[in-house]
Amino acid sequence: MTNAKRATKHSARSRSQPEAKASLFTRLGLHGLDSIEPVVLASLATESPLLLIGVHGSGKSLLLERMADALGLAWRHYNASLLNFDDLVGYPLPDADGHLRFIQTPASVWGAQAVLIDEISRARIDIQNRLFPIIHEKKVQGLPLGDLRHRWAAMNPPASHDDDEPAYAGSEPLDLALSDRFAFQVRVPDWRQFDETTQEQVIQAAGQEVDPQVGAALFQVLNATAIALPIVHSQWGPSVARYVRLLSGLLESSGHVLSARRAGMVARNIVAVHAVRQAIDAEAQMGDSAWTAVLSSMPFAASGIRLNDSVLLACHKEAWRVAAVAPDDPMGAILGERDPLRRVQLALAATRLPEGELTTIIVDALSSMAEGARHALAEWLLESGAMERLSVVAADEAARAYRDVACLQEVYETVRPNSARHKVWKLIQQRLGTLDPAEPLAERQANLLASLFSRSVLAREEQVDEVLQAFLRTRERLHGAATPAPSAAGAPA
Repeated sequence: MTNAKRATKHSARSRSQPEAKASLFTRLGLHGLDSIEPVVLASLATESPLLLIGVHGSGKSLLLERMADALGLAWRHYNASLLNFDDLVGYPLPDADGHLRFIQTPASVWGAQAVLIDEISRARIDIQNRLFPIIHEKKVQGLPLGDLRHRWAAMNPPASHDDDEPAYAGSEPLDLALSDRFAFQVRVPDWRQFDETTQEQVIQAAGQEVDPQVGAALFQVLNATAIALPIVHSQWGPSVARYVRLLSGLLESSGHVLSARRAGMVARNIVAVHAVRQAIDAEAQMGDSAWTAVLSSMPFAASGIRLNDSVLLACHKEAWRVAAVAPDDPMGAILGERDPLRRVQLALAATRLPEGELTTIIVDALSSMAEGARHALAEWLLESGAMERLSVVAADEAARAYRDVACLQEVYETVRPNSARHKVWKLIQQRLGTLDPAEPLAERQANLLASLFSRSVLAREEQVDEVLQAFLRTRERLHGAATPAPSAAGAPA
C-alpha cells in the first residue's frame, strides 16, 4: 500500500470514528487511573478530605502532586512515618505576653492551600491524634488554617487476613474516628490489572511531559461542577437520601455498619460525583455515578475491614431499584429520567410540578446539553408555545440560545492564515457552501456557526461538525421528523 493510500485510509477512519478525547488524568501523565478520576475531581470540587489506598508504586503521591501543581496550589508533602509535630507547625516560642507563637519554616503547614500526608497508616498514634483536627476542621492547636482547602492522605493497604492482599509491615489500620473523617477513600488500581497497552504507557510515563493546558481544563471542569452541584442536589437529593438509607440497611445486614455521619457523606459524595461526571459528559447516568461514588465512600478498607465488591454491588443494585419513586408520581419519572431533553418534555407534560421545578429542569438542560443541542431545544421552546409556561429565568436562558440561531450573524475579523482559527472558519465556509440558501434551516445553521465562531466557542475544526450534528439530531427528536444532515464531504455519519 502506498503512503498516499495509507493516509487516505487513515483519514477516512478518523472521520468515521473520531478518536476519544484524552482524560484529564492521561493529560497529567497518569495512565490507568481514569476509573477514579470523577471521585478525585469531586473531592477537589467540594474540598472534601481524600484518602488514597494502594500498593506501593501505584502513583498515589504522584497523582496528588500533579493535581496540586496543575492547579497552582501552595501545598505541603509530609511523610507521616517520619513526622514530628514541629514539622507541621514550626517551633513554639512564648512571646512577651506569655502567648505561644510558632516560628514558621518553609515546610510548616501555615499558608498551605493543600496538604498531602503520605504514609498516614505508619504514623504514631500521637501524630494521628495531632493530624485529626487538621483533616476534620482545618485547625491546628485550635488555630484555624485559613488558607487550607484540600486535605489529602495516602497509605498502603493495612495488614489483613486476605491472601490476595500484599502485607506491609508497619501499615496499621487507621483509628476509626480518623478514618471516618475522610469523605472519599479511594482504592488506587494496581498496574498489574491494566491491559498491555496501558501497562506500557505506565512504564514510559516518566518521560512524558504534562500537558501545559491541563490546568485550565481542570479549572473548567471544577467550575462547571460548582454550577451543577446545586442543580443535581435539587433534582436528586431526596432520591439519593432514600437510596443511601436503603443501602445502609442492606450493608448492616451483611455486617457492615455505616455511621450517620458516613451516610451523610455518601449522599453528598454521590451528588458531587454526578456533578463532575455531568460536567465532563452531559449524558452521564446517575445510577453509574452512585456506584462510582459508593465504591470510594466506604470507610472500611482504611481500618482493615474487608468488604467484598460483589457484596457492595449487590446492595447497591437492590437499594437503587427499591429507591425508585412510585410510577404515578410525575416528579419520580422526571427525576429518574437521565436524558435532559426527555426530562424537559416530561416536565412540560406534567400538570402537578412543585413550584420552581420546571425552571430548574429547563435551565439545567440548557446548561448541560452540548452546543447545538441546547440551541435546538431553545428554538423548540420558543416556537412550540412552551414559552408561556416558563419563568423569567428559564425564558431568558432559552432566549439567549435562541438568538444564536434565529438572528442574522455578521462576523468581521482578521485571522492569521493557516492558524487554527483560520482553519475553523474555512471549514465553516465549506460546510455552509453545501446548503441550500433558500431553506430556512440552512440560514439557522449559518447563524449558529457564525455566532459560536465569533464568541470563540468553536476553537477546533472537529467542533464544527459536532455542533451541526447535535443541532440537527436534537431538532429531529423534538419535531419527530428527520432533518437533512450536512452533506459536506468528510462530515461524520
